[in-house]
Amino acid sequence: MASSSGKSVMVTGSSSGIGECTAIMFASKGYHVTLCGRDSDRLQEAAEKCRQAAASSGHSGQVITVVGDMTDSAVREKALLDTHQAFGRLDVLFVNHGVASSIKLFSDISEQDYDRVMNTNLKSAFFLIQKAVPYLEQSRGCVVCNSSILSELPGQSGIPYYLSKAAMDHMVRCLALELGPKGIRVNAVNPTFVNTRILTNVGRNPEEVKAMYAAIDRATPLAGADSSSLAEQADVIAFLTSVDARFITGQCLAVDGGLSCKGNPVLWRQ
Repeated sequence: MASSSGKSVMVTGSSSGIGECTAIMFASKGYHVTLCGRDSDRLQEAAEKCRQAAASSGHSGQVITVVGDMTDSAVREKALLDTHQAFGRLDVLFVNHGVASSIKLFSDISEQDYDRVMNTNLKSAFFLIQKAVPYLEQSRGCVVCNSSILSELPGQSGIPYYLSKAAMDHMVRCLALELGPKGIRVNAVNPTFVNTRILTNVGRNPEEVKAMYAAIDRATPLAGADSSSLAEQADVIAFLTSVDARFITGQCLAVDGGLSCKGNPVLWRQ
């Protein structure tokens, strides 16, 4: 992706993991960056990394932060308004925020469990994009959603997460049809099992998680798989938001080293 000095990007869920890595990548390319997340301290650390990346690349892009939960409509609207007021435009929206399901079988999932996942992963994404449309139409910008290879791979527990990502993929395809005439492209990346905080945040034992990711790396067909690496995801997002992808919309791109070709390697049982 060439230098994009003057353009702006808003990244939700950007205090760690794929969101943080992607925000740093955009900053290094000259974008103004809006970081959104619930953890103020981590968000400030990510903001400083973005500023350092911009400076080391010879850019002077600005970085702002918005602290809050994307399930709150007021937070979503504030993030968009702050972005427009600070930078005068919004070119890229990376919808990255999300939560994992509690590791429960179907019979044990409560309405609260279900609503927590669906409201965070799907509903808030839907209405964030809806509110972003006027800004993106002005810039003929684009949206990338962070989905998952689990959108197409069934599992035995944690079902709400699978549902939320399957619905996200179809939302991307539907929005590509509706927003295409406005000049707005909408795509998704469907990452492999990337080693971020999402599983430990729902109570998985850290050693169990470490062993699981090691097994996934061994199972990945493409040599050199490393689930701790985030750059592969950020690089694809960079491509999807670049001029090189100007005729690509409505696509959900697996970035998984071929793992999804083998089916779901993880047994999500208690």
